[in-house]
Amino acid sequence: MDLQSLRLFVAIMETGSITRAAQRENIAISAVSKRLGLLEARIGSKLFMRHPNGLEPTPAAAVLLRNARTVLRNLAQMQLEMAEFSEGVRGTVSIAASIAIASNYLPDELRSFSLSHPGVTISVHDALSRQAVEMVKDGAADLGIFAEPYSAGDLPTVAYKTEQLVAVLPAGHPLSTRRALTLAEMVSYDFVLGRPGSSLTTLIERAAAAAGSLPRFRVQVSGSEAIARMVEAGLGVSILPAAMARPRRTAGMVLRPLREPWASRRLRLCFPPGEATTPARLLVEHLSAAHRAEPS
Repeated sequence: MDLQSLRLFVAIMETGSITRAAQRENIAISAVSKRLGLLEARIGSKLFMRHPNGLEPTPAAAVLLRNARTVLRNLAQMQLEMAEFSEGVRGTVSIAASIAIASNYLPDELRSFSLSHPGVTISVHDALSRQAVEMVKDGAADLGIFAEPYSAGDLPTVAYKTEQLVAVLPAGHPLSTRRALTLAEMVSYDFVLGRPGSSLTTLIERAAAAAGSLPRFRVQVSGSEAIARMVEAGLGVSILPAAMARPRRTAGMVLRPLREPWASRRLRLCFPPGEATTPARLLVEHLSAAHRAEPS
């Protein structure tokens, strides 16, 4: 049962015609018919019922189609992986991640990855944590990055980063005299919050609700840059990851440690179960290596 015969059989099933299959595969119609006859003889079963108006696949054809596609897909993957030894890894990887993660963490990490794997193309799709998980589940992304309090359900995950959250205040704010703050001390003031449903907004709202209150937001914006600018303008207080807040600190904004058990939160990578493509596997290993290098 040779590979060429399997390819021609798949072409017949997908086009519904020996003639169209021959045209698609650029081979003579007689050669396709001969290959089909030999294939049927090899498996000992008819694959098609011949009718004046065309071919009707038999139940055996449906079973063979499923297996033939698996064989051809595995062969293509094997050829791709073997070519990597001489040509380097090639392919495309799609990442689903929020604006904040994409703009603050990924640029340097993707730059170093691209230097090692110039044949890999990477696309980044803006997605909140729960959306990133759903995109991976739906096959719309090869890997997703999400943050607590969300989880990836049954998807496999690996650690990506640990973020330390800090309170962000306008300069001269009454709370700026404190050395450290709790959420309970902040909720009586106007808040600048991120997008509804974002992991950080959800974390703040859940923590406040558990303490018996809700943050009163004056402005709701997308991205850590916008949050920092709104706080600097005196529109409210907020909470941001320290790694995102410190580079944006100006004379108009102060940062204070946040004394909360959830102020240290984890970011994780999620990906589909099963064997990943080589580019996706290498990118997951590269991104998770930064977490392994973090001081414990």
